[in-house]
Amino acid sequence: MIRGVIFDMDGLMFDTERLYVRALNEYVGPKTGVAFPYESILRTLGCNHAGFVRMFPELFGTAITPERCTALVTEWMTREIGSHGVPVKPGLYALLDALKADGIKIALATGTSRPIAEEYLRRTGTRPYFDAAVFGDQVTHGKPDPEIFLAACGALGGRPEETAVFEDSVNGLLAARAGGFFTVCVPDLVDPVPQLPFTPDAVLPTLRDAIPLLRRLNA
Repeated sequence: MIRGVIFDMDGLMFDTERLYVRALNEYVGPKTGVAFPYESILRTLGCNHAGFVRMFPELFGTAITPERCTALVTEWMTREIGSHGVPVKPGLYALLDALKADGIKIALATGTSRPIAEEYLRRTGTRPYFDAAVFGDQVTHGKPDPEIFLAACGALGGRPEETAVFEDSVNGLLAARAGGFFTVCVPDLVDPVPQLPFTPDAVLPTLRDAIPLLRRLNA
């Protein structure tokens, strides 16, 4: 029985991972002269800021600080989203409506900082759907550590074995499995499954496909 669902945000709810890659390649790189290889960028997906800071020198060198990089990415993405809005992934609203209709509690667990995440939720009108939210700047250990998912589950008053985590990244799926959750993968930029040491409980092409899955599990 699935009584609660926890959503990742970037790359899962919103198509913002593509914006992140564009920001690095189209703005930060040309402005600073730093190279941002695609495979290295992928390794940062799902991390909170503390994890990004730790990984940055190994992945991208020391010509700029991770704080400077983050500031430039935020600058570019703020302009882009201000002009074009937050791109929403297919099926998000349908799934959120179905979860509410079925009485399933919903939490957000994102490595993104609270001010940025709250702005995305406000712009997309999705904040009222969530019964709880935990942000990257509220936890000590980022994904692949399960801390953020366990905190979100606790905020819902649920148990991991009765809670599904929806994720698109390797780090996020590792964290969900480590926490004992029902793991649902909805791939984004790349398929993370071949990189995992386990097979997720479900792999879906879109969020909309989760509606019949959850209803079947709860039948």
